[in-house]
Amino acid sequence: MVKVRQDAEFAGLVSGEIGSGKVLSPKHGSLLSSYRLNLRHGQKVVHDMIVADINASLDLGASMHAADLSVVLRAFISEYPASARPTDCE
Repeated sequence: MVKVRQDAEFAGLVSGEIGSGKVLSPKHGSLLSSYRLNLRHGQKVVHDMIVADINASLDLGASMHAADLSVVLRAFISEYPASARPTDCE
């Protein structure tokens, strides 16, 4: 699993900016908005969609995209804490 420090390196953020919900690049904001369109299915479903997309990106070797999605996941969890899973805290 991609860790916070790796997210920061790939996404060009310092680790304190990740998950704060205050600093999202336009790219990350756009990605987050596209996932929010699926909220009618529930927060946990959207959470799982982001995680599945992270895993698919990693499987394809697209580590920078996976890091971007990790930033999006942290912002999503910050905005919708009920969606968090116990493994998100690792």
